[in-house]
Order: sequence, then structure tokens, then C-alpha cells
Amino acid sequence: MSAVAGRYAKALFALAKEAGTLPSTADELARVAAQASQPSVAAVLGNPLLPASRRAEIAQLLVRELALSDLLTRFVGLLADHQRLQILPAIHAYVQRLLDQELGRVRVSIRSAAGLQAQQEGDLVAAFTTLTGKQVIPQVSVDPELLGGVVVEVEGKVYDGSVRTQLDRLAKELAGTAGV
Repeated sequence: MSAVAGRYAKALFALAKEAGTLPSTADELARVAAQASQPSVAAVLGNPLLPASRRAEIAQLLVRELALSDLLTRFVGLLADHQRLQILPAIHAYVQRLLDQELGRVRVSIRSAAGLQAQQEGDLVAAFTTLTGKQVIPQVSVDPELLGGVVVEVEGKVYDGSVRTQLDRLAKELAGTAGV
């Protein structure tokens, strides 16, 4: 994540918090970032040869189409003025992390070899709620390369209970003892 995106995110976060509109501002920013992430839009926003007048038109189009609040309208305009519209997705990610910290939440990535049953997911969420002391927001995905088990990533730590990792570890142990 770029330092520039972080500075813009912190400023927007502080303004939204001061105005008492933090959750709604974060939701609006998510919608704008989703639009800015679309490949065809991202290509245009990242074009350094785009004239200032055209950037302003794009910003106004985003504002109008998404019916943004005054705060986000001004923010998107500022980004357009400073040729920073292309970092909207990074700003959104940073604001989301700040909001999660503010609300005592943590996003947990859970990858499993097959779809998890509701009980299994609930057990994982409960375990990581206890471990982190925070409200867990799970992001579950299926990764058939795991063969079995789960890999959980939370706050930069990886908890790997996958069959693939266990087999790799066993193979290394066996290879190490083969030379003895």
C-alpha cells in the first residue's frame, strides 16, 4: 500500500469521524473504489496523459452516478485535481483497515480444500474471536490445491492446517533422515 494512499485515507477517515459519518462514508468509498477497480476504468484513471478537464469530468460522472455525499464529492474532486483517482482502491483498503481497528473488528481469510459447513465456519470464527479478542469477519474461499484442511490468515499471521503443508513437512523430514 502506498504512503500517498495512506495519507489520503487517514485524512478522509478523520474528516468522516469528525462529521459522524464514518460507516456511511466507508460504504460510499467502497462503491467508488469498486468502480475505479474495473479494468476499463482503471486504465483510464491511470493514464498520466489524461487532461485535467477530462479527469474532472470523470470525477463528476462518478459522483453523479453513485449519488455521493458532499464529503465524498469533495474528496473525489480533490483526487482528480491531484491526479490520484487511480489510487481509490488502495485508499478504500486503508480506510477499511482503520474502520476495522476503530470498531474492534478483524478480517480473517479462510481457505479450505472444499466448502465449509456452517458449523465448521462457526467454530473457526469462534476460535479466532477468542484468539484475537476482536469481532471476526470471515472471508471464506475454496482452494482445491490444499488437498484437505484449512489455511487461516489473520493480521499478517498464517495458521496452516492444510494437508499439503503436512505432506510437505513429512517429505522434508523423511528426506532429512534418508541421508543418515
